[in-house]
Amino acid sequence: MSAAHLITSARDTLTTRYAHERTVHTLTITTTHAPASHTLTYDSENVTVRHEDGTHAIIDLTNTEFSEDLDAHAEDRLAHSGSLHPLTLRLGPGPVTPPLAELDARTRLFILSIHARAAAHRPGQSVGQVLDLSALAYEANDIARHDTTRPLPRIDSYGDRAAAHQLPFPHQATAPFLLQTARLAVRVMSHNMQPCPLAVELPAGHFGNTPAWLVHQAATRFSNGETNHEPRYDTPALRAVLRTLAALQTPAAGDRLSLYLTDPPANTTGRTLDQDPIPEGASVHHALPGVIITGEQVRRIDDLLEADAYVVQLRTAGTWRLPHHDEPGTLTRRQVAAALRRTRDRSRPGAIRFSRDTDGTVYFSDTAQAARYLPTALIPDHRDGHCPGCHTPYAALDEGPCALSA
Repeated sequence: MSAAHLITSARDTLTTRYAHERTVHTLTITTTHAPASHTLTYDSENVTVRHEDGTHAIIDLTNTEFSEDLDAHAEDRLAHSGSLHPLTLRLGPGPVTPPLAELDARTRLFILSIHARAAAHRPGQSVGQVLDLSALAYEANDIARHDTTRPLPRIDSYGDRAAAHQLPFPHQATAPFLLQTARLAVRVMSHNMQPCPLAVELPAGHFGNTPAWLVHQAATRFSNGETNHEPRYDTPALRAVLRTLAALQTPAAGDRLSLYLTDPPANTTGRTLDQDPIPEGASVHHALPGVIITGEQVRRIDDLLEADAYVVQLRTAGTWRLPHHDEPGTLTRRQVAAALRRTRDRSRPGAIRFSRDTDGTVYFSDTAQAARYLPTALIPDHRDGHCPGCHTPYAALDEGPCALSA
């Protein structure tokens, strides 16, 4: 049974049984032993839900169509692999206001060590600066790994050393900061690899019953699309950063975290339409952000689309551009689903790839063309019947491109 079917089933069950429940972002189902058969199955009586405001709750979903689907999914998994692991499903967009994570002493030291080591690799540093930064990175990492009982006041001196080198030593962190820290970590660990990978990719899974990014299953992806398993990234420092990131942004079934080694183009305007997660020099086809959507899932793509309306952008000369004013720039969920299915049906098998990013944006590329569909909720001041770029009513516009489309 596919994750898309389970997501639809869960949404329907929540709508019926918990009509007044706050909007659910993810739900996690752990495993238990069935009393009658003593075999592993999913525990639908104690389902952990995470709301869009970041709060958690335990709800009972027994005796529902969703619990029946879970039992069938458990049987499929046991028959296929002989094992059953907890399951996390993403039902809707994440928190509107990105939360902050409180950092413990060990994680703060690991973050400092990662940034210090990355700074030591920056060009233009003197020999003395490289030695100082390398020593700071080693000390912070060594204390965090081996002295887990050291009280917080004992590490305050590292705050002064971090400030002297203009390095972060925060008490709290946002998801973008943690993601950038993880990228710095894998970039440094990959500096001597030939050829250099395009990205390091981590699948979503669980540590115990907790959703997590499985760094021990990390794979490197190269610009030609090839992938290799790579154990070098499974370090205590990166695990600590990813554990905190997972607490802020719950990894769900099928998710994949791509840590690119090169920076995406700078967004000088700050506009959502100008944001580009594709690293410089990489193709959309090989650098699709977020979770890969299979061709089979495209058949049920309606289940994976979270927004009611989307803005389409086409890839042209390395940038994302809106369609001309005489073409529709805003599509409904049904129209996007139909467009994606048509695109799949018209392409050669294996030549096209689809993905969905964590913000709900859907991408596709068949090497010759690429497009993306952004939820309109991501675009401030978006209005129906108006161009998303210049915000002018379509009725007042002539044919041709939008001057502010990229």
